[in-house]
Parts: sequence; C-alpha cells; structure tokens
Amino acid sequence: MIKKLFELCLFSFALFFVPGFVAAEKAVVIDPGHGGKHTGTCGYSGKSTRYCERDANLSVALKLQEKLKGTGIKVYMTRTTDVDFSDNISQDLVNRTKVANEYAKGNNDETIFISVHHNGTTSSSSINGIETYLYNGVDHYKEEYPHDPLQITYLNDNKRLANEVHDRVVDYLGTADRGIQEDQSLYVIRNAQMPAVLVELGYMTNPDEEAKIKTSSYQNKAAEALKDGIVEYFKVFEVYDENKNKLQTFETENEAVNYAKKQNEYVTIWDKDNQEVVPRYSVWNKTGSLNEIFYTAFDAMNYSNTKSNTRVVNDKTGWTISSNYLPKNYHVYVGDKKIGEYYDYNQALSEAEDQDDAKIIRQSSNDIIWSNNGEPITKHTGLNELIGQDRVDTSIKVSKQLYPNGFPTEKAQKTVILATGGKFADALSATPLTNVYGHAPILLNWSNTLKGNVQQELIRLKANKVIIIGGPEAIDPQVEQKLNQLGYQTERIEGEDRYKTNEQILNKLSNVTGYFVASGSRFPDALSVGPIATSQNWGIVLSDLNKISGSALSTVQGKEVNIVGGTAVISSHVENQIKSKTSVVQRLGGADRYETLAKVLWEFKDQMKSNEMIVSTGENFPDALTAAPLAVGKNSLMVLMGENYNKSVESFIQVYSAEQSVNNIHLVGGTLDNQLINEVVTDLK
Repeated sequence: MIKKLFELCLFSFALFFVPGFVAAEKAVVIDPGHGGKHTGTCGYSGKSTRYCERDANLSVALKLQEKLKGTGIKVYMTRTTDVDFSDNISQDLVNRTKVANEYAKGNNDETIFISVHHNGTTSSSSINGIETYLYNGVDHYKEEYPHDPLQITYLNDNKRLANEVHDRVVDYLGTADRGIQEDQSLYVIRNAQMPAVLVELGYMTNPDEEAKIKTSSYQNKAAEALKDGIVEYFKVFEVYDENKNKLQTFETENEAVNYAKKQNEYVTIWDKDNQEVVPRYSVWNKTGSLNEIFYTAFDAMNYSNTKSNTRVVNDKTGWTISSNYLPKNYHVYVGDKKIGEYYDYNQALSEAEDQDDAKIIRQSSNDIIWSNNGEPITKHTGLNELIGQDRVDTSIKVSKQLYPNGFPTEKAQKTVILATGGKFADALSATPLTNVYGHAPILLNWSNTLKGNVQQELIRLKANKVIIIGGPEAIDPQVEQKLNQLGYQTERIEGEDRYKTNEQILNKLSNVTGYFVASGSRFPDALSVGPIATSQNWGIVLSDLNKISGSALSTVQGKEVNIVGGTAVISSHVENQIKSKTSVVQRLGGADRYETLAKVLWEFKDQMKSNEMIVSTGENFPDALTAAPLAVGKNSLMVLMGENYNKSVESFIQVYSAEQSVNNIHLVGGTLDNQLINEVVTDLK
C-alpha cells in the first residue's frame, strides 16, 4: 500500500504525464560510420582491395536494419549507401549527428543511437577484439569538446545500453573482449540527444580478423548480437516522478512496483518494452480526495470496500471500475440479453462495440444512448458552443442565447448590465443583480469606448436601460455619455474600491436569505457561486484574506453564511468575526478553486435541477461572469474547468448525471481543451 500522497495537482499530473508516454515508440538510429570520401581504416588489405571500414560498417548496419524488422522497434539509418555528409571530416561528424538527432526529436527517451565501426591500429597487426564506447560525462571531458546538454541526462542509459550490446557481440563473434571504454569523448556519442554507444566490431588491421569481418557469416553474427542487445535494452521498467524525472530502472515489473510503493510521491511505472504505463488503480473518495494507489485492481477494490463513498479508477483508461456510491448506470445488451453493467460509459462502449446487435441503456432514465442494432437513440447530450472572437463577443453570444428574439415586448425591465472585460474586481459580486433588473444579461465592454457590436446587441435586445458596474477605470465616462446620447437610461453602481462597489451591489438586493463570503482578490470562488446565489436569493460578500469590513459584517448578521474557499483565501480570523455575527456558518473550501467548486456543487445539488448545464473556464473571469445569467435563466449549474478534469468535479458530475438527465451543455468561451469537453459530455450521457 502506498503511503498517503500529496493531493495537490495529482490528477492533473495523471492526465498530463501519461499521454506523453502514450505518444512514444521504441526506435533506434543506426549510424554506419564514415562513408564516401571518409573511408575509415582500410585495414590490412584495403589499400589493394578498396574494401575499407566504411564498407564493413554499412554491410553490418543494413543487416541489423533487416533483423530489427518485426521487433516493434522503428529503425532510422543515417545512411544506406556509400555517401559522406561533408568533404570535411569534422563537419561530416556534425552533420551526421544532426541527422540522427532529428530522427530522435520528440521521442528522445525512447530512441537509442548505435554507431557501427570497425577498428584499426598501426602499432601491431596482432591486436584484435571488440570494444564498445560510451560517453560518461566525466572521463576525457574537455571544455573545447563540449557535449550536448541533453546527452548528459542519459549517462546511466548509455552504460546499460553498452552492457546489453557489448557482451552479446563478444559472445556471438567469439573474439577477444577489449572491454567497454568510457575514456573517449567521441563526437557522435557525446552529442547524441539520446542514449548512445559506438561499437568497434573487430580490427581490420589484423589479417585474420579482417578476413572474418569481410564474410557474410561474421557480419550476420555481429548484426544479430546488436539486434538482441537493442531488444534487451528496452525490456525494463522505469519509475518516474510527477515531473517526469526518472528515479530508477528495474528489470522486472515486480521490482518497480515494490519500489513505487515506498515512495512518498505520485510515481508512474513505464513499461519500456511494451511502451505503456503499468496500470495504477487509484482509490478516490466521493469529494475527490485521493486515498491510496495500488498496482492491482484486486488490492484497490479490497481497500475501497473498507471505506465509504469511494471509487476505484483505472488510471490508464480513466474508467471507474468499482464504487460504493456511484450506480452502474450503463447497461449493455446484446439482443434482449444484458451482458454487463458499468459505472463508466466508455467502458460500456468498449464492450458494446465488440458485439453485434448491441445497445447501451442508461439505467436511470431507461434511455437508449448507443446502439448498432438499428434501435433509435432516445437521449442525446447536445453541445452548444457559445464562443466569440473575444470575451466581448462571447458575452454577446450568451445574450443572444438568453434572448434570441430580444427582450419580449411585455417585459417590464428591458435592462442590460455592462461590465468591463479587462479587470474582474468590480464585477465579482454582480451576478445577483441579474434578478434585480428582470433577469438582465451581462455584456462586457472595453474601458474607453462603446464597442460597435455591444451597441448592436443593445439595439437587437431593444434595451432601454444600462446598469454600469464599477467606476471610471472599469467603464470610462465616455462610454456612459455615448449610451446617453443613444437614448439609453444609465445607472452606475460604483465604490472607491471593489469592496465599496460590493457594498453598493448588496444594497440593491432585497429579501436576501443568505450570503456567500468569497475572496475579493481572487475571482474563481465568487464567480462559481454566482448562479447559485442568484437562484437562491443569496448575496455575495467580498472579503480580504485577513480583513472583512464592518459593513459586510453588519450585512451578514443573523443570516446563513457559506464561506467559499479555504483558509488560504479567507482566513480563520475572518471566519471567527463572521461567527460572532451569525450562528449558521460553514466553510466550503478545497485544496484549489475546483475542489472548492465541487464542495459548493455538492451543497446545492438538490436545489439546482435542470436538464441543461453551463460549462466555462475557471482560469479567467469574463466567460464565467457572462455565463452566469444563462445558468440562472435555466436554473442550471455552472461548472468551471481548468486544464484537466478535476476529480472532485468529475465525481459530482457523475452522480448528478445519474440523478438528473442532462440533455444539453452550453459551453461558454473557447479556451477549454476539446478532449476535456468530450469527457464532460461523456459523463453526462
């Protein structure tokens, strides 16, 4: 059992880190040394036969390329014919290394470099045998011969690759073992941007060994040895930390798992041979906190069974495979026979797609949501994208969704709320005003001039009044003057700072039954509760981390209060001040903005029932601000997303979907990743 893990950023790591491995593939760059004008050693007889090192290198390399077929290892060759890379020998080395590195680009960790050579010496014709060279970053290092910075990260891999290759070559060829050499800073291996070795497959200056080197039998054995060494190199399990730093390499999965269990951080085991992550099974509780990680489903489910409100997730597939709070909502049928029940739609789909005459039924609503048997789909989850060219244009698209035909003639208040698209401060607590002014849309505008498309939207809506939020720094007086000239009645709600503006907004509210207290310096918490506050007739009070105004304390006196966010955004000191004014106080706070959002959603889940849902980004404020009136109009929840699918939010959506059939998702703004949106749509099927 792994020890308790750090909960911050864990799931974002799982989503970000694993796909980097998934895109990888085993590869080798084979470099037949020399070539063309650069013959290398011509050995004992080469001066008369013209069969030199370049020729032997290429022969072995081509045979190695052929033998690697069917191994699952992609092969690149720096050359396949007798060519050089430059007239100048030094530049030849530079150019061939550039070619090799280009092949490895983007897949460096899973690519290796083998430079094939044959040796020669003038000191004695009796010297023979095999040498393998690697760069160790220390011996023979000289400032005038610098290494590539990336090569220095592969020093341990160089040693392992050399060991796998060298012993096999010596054994297969049955010749002298001259050892693995680490005292040379040969250009191609010190500048390879991947694990690299250079092999010398015998001495061509030894007449007996040269005669063997020229034979097809010797070359085949050399190629076979190199092939087997390369294949064996990949048969390991690597353990990485959450920053993709390699911690250790093991020969067996069991060794890697035992090591991983002892770590105090979230680690990943990479099966290098099969190019896949060793499955982890994470046990999460209902509110999204990670309990434990296991490397077998059996252990994970046994542990989960001892805890309430937990689920087991296969980290590789993302599927929930066991839960004691989620229903198995997806039932797969073949004909009239049910063949499986699943927590996760994607798992149900993988089973159904392998069958003929199959369908998936959403058990909670008895809808057919997928079929290949001709039966019609009875529930679709639509995605309505409200994405403008910029934040101002997005606010207009939301307004058009809210009032597609403009304000109805009989509508008493034909009012629009206008806020800045530049800074969030003044508009943080403005969402409840939408009810004050007859379910008014919120449009954004830049500070110093009335945008033409905003003016056109006011005309299309048939608005007659504009409520301006914030002072002159938010919306310039010139904008207000322009609105007056166009015949619109205007009213500005402002204070000397965001907190005073907040007081003015609260003064506009009536019959308030409760208050959210949220940070005035960080936008996500206040915006996330906007639709709920508006629908429940609550106000939003802004506070500093360690200071809340006397006016705000008077406002919340005797009312129900939910503090939004942890003590890092609203301190315990402020909480105690609030508790001195009212007895009904609770904190809805998580480790980050999305954990906090999930706490709020769980708290008000039963009050917000709708077959529609609003989804927007939690990374900036404008889209969520303008989306809020749409959520209010549909009595729907607004879910904010970051770069990854937060586990707490995912858990909530899965439960909500089982209880409430969501048929339409309104995506406000275009900053969220398509894959993330697809995951949300899938969970709402």
